Amino acid sequence: MSEGCVRILSFPEGDTLVTKRLVVDSEKPAFKDYKWKDTGQQLIFSTRELSVVFDKEDAAFTFQEVSTGKLLLKEKEAKKARHFKRSVAGGEQCLEVTQRFVPTDDEAIYGLGQYQNGIMNYRGKSVLLLQANMDIVNPFLISTNGYGILWDNYSSTKFEDTKEGYSFTSEVGDASDYYFVYGKNMDEVVAGYRELTGDVPMFGKWVYGFWQSKERYKSFDELKAVVKEYRKRGIPLDNIVQDWEYWGDKPHWNSLTFHPANFNHPRQVIDELHQQDHVHFMLSVWPGFGPETAVYQSLDSIGALFSEPTWAGYKVFDAYNPAARDIFWQYLKKGLYDMGVDAWWMDATEPSFRDGFTQLKQEERTKAAGNTYLGSFHRYLNTYSLEMLKDFYQRLRAESDQKRIFILTRSAFASQQHYGTAVWSGDVSASWGNMHKQLVAGLNLSMSGIPYWTSDTGGFFVTERDAKYPDGLESNDYKELYSRWFQFSAFTPVFRAHGTNVPREVWQFGEKGTPFYDNQVKYIHLRYRLLPYIYSMSHQVTANSYTLLRGLAMDFTTDTRTFDIDNAYMFGTSLLVRPVFHPQSEEKNISVYLPEHNGGYWYDFWTGKAFEGGREQMQTNILDILPLY
Repeated sequence: MSEGCVRILSFPEGDTLVTKRLVVDSEKPAFKDYKWKDTGQQLIFSTRELSVVFDKEDAAFTFQEVSTGKLLLKEKEAKKARHFKRSVAGGEQCLEVTQRFVPTDDEAIYGLGQYQNGIMNYRGKSVLLLQANMDIVNPFLISTNGYGILWDNYSSTKFEDTKEGYSFTSEVGDASDYYFVYGKNMDEVVAGYRELTGDVPMFGKWVYGFWQSKERYKSFDELKAVVKEYRKRGIPLDNIVQDWEYWGDKPHWNSLTFHPANFNHPRQVIDELHQQDHVHFMLSVWPGFGPETAVYQSLDSIGALFSEPTWAGYKVFDAYNPAARDIFWQYLKKGLYDMGVDAWWMDATEPSFRDGFTQLKQEERTKAAGNTYLGSFHRYLNTYSLEMLKDFYQRLRAESDQKRIFILTRSAFASQQHYGTAVWSGDVSASWGNMHKQLVAGLNLSMSGIPYWTSDTGGFFVTERDAKYPDGLESNDYKELYSRWFQFSAFTPVFRAHGTNVPREVWQFGEKGTPFYDNQVKYIHLRYRLLPYIYSMSHQVTANSYTLLRGLAMDFTTDTRTFDIDNAYMFGTSLLVRPVFHPQSEEKNISVYLPEHNGGYWYDFWTGKAFEGGREQMQTNILDILPLY
């Protein structure tokens, strides 16, 4: 596919390829400038960067760096590299496919998407590649050894690394189909992934400012009052977000119109937000529709609604169906786009049926929905979000070339970064442990090539599910967690307040002069001080396939101590961030490992004090301590 990228496609002789490939453009030309030879025992293919050797006896490929001869990766030998098992899934004949690799002993591996398992380095670990409310699949693995693997399969997949090596096993397929991507460093590997699957569009500068959101504003009057209060207090704000039920009751779920009772004159209100308050307006849109909506009737008339029940009584539409996408766009354009909406929050794009908080229940409900336009959900399980948002982005782009598109969504798949999307980590519950897990989840997703990520600051749930704070904002313990999460969020690609159970506006946590209020204002202003830096980094994401949210191994690959660090990260080229992941009452020592680097010293952001790299440093000199109680 390029100097450093090769596709390995294997399937049983006599079989045909059934699955429509959705990630790599089928019209992408193959790379021609390579050499090959047959030695009798081996087939050797080489470019100036990459050598690929096929051993005929073992029926296995080996990948080597040409400049040094370094072994990058090899498939399992002795004809055990790949295995095909005849099966039936979703009522159709298929193959269960396993592909095995043998990594080097000392490499670390990352990526594969976002999961709530707290795992940073996947050596010796396993994970299910299944979409769910808080889990995002991107089947791209990246290694400190200078390569990545894009596993091009859309069904339920298990990744597992053992003493024998690592493997991908997919429930439904017709082939072992993967892309090997070489790079001299991890940034080059990500660049190879983006060259293969699509680059990242540039977002408007406002995207990197502060967003106010909650579940939910119940009228335009309430929303406008919040914006005016931010302006009155002199607190910067770039985006105000309207969550669900602006359409009215559940039978009118996601009607793609504003209900006049509480959201009257939308064009006028949005114009006022733009012209008077100088703020952007973002709107929640779902992939399902209530039975009393016009869009429901239109989709139902062509058989493009899945019958599987949802928690709110709506029905999910078949986003794989081009005619259904036409209908969706026609209603959305007339009812919402033409009202002047700036950005789109495409919620529940797993898609959400019932019980979507766990991977296995989400898988069960999605498969029960039956067949999509392309084929069974068993075969295309993880790609609903990709197909919906690919089409939506292209329609927005065709509508106007005068505006940078921005879409926030809860699910993703390989290549989705090309379609103007950022993702957030789903409806996580408020706890210190969950805050820590968000960092690990976001780093692995970013390192898998999807660069724009965020979380619900303070957790989505506060007083219910497995959240730890039944007293909500009456609890200083929750306010402490929120404050620490807020600090962390200021150093993520998208900085937003959102959640349910308790309001999230800054003044809800106290008034000026109190620590919880002052902490938020301080970090909002800090975010805007950093905006030139963040915006410059975002240009590098677009122009040079850069990654903004970075595991330490990306920049310090020669320092193996960084491979398992899960409590600190690089935010762009220059900032090492170490969030606080426990309350002060636990009295733990907070330390951060400062890797060795060519510049020699690290400098405290607040004081300018210098620290040597290659050692652990304690909290008192390097962390902004929150004054509490």
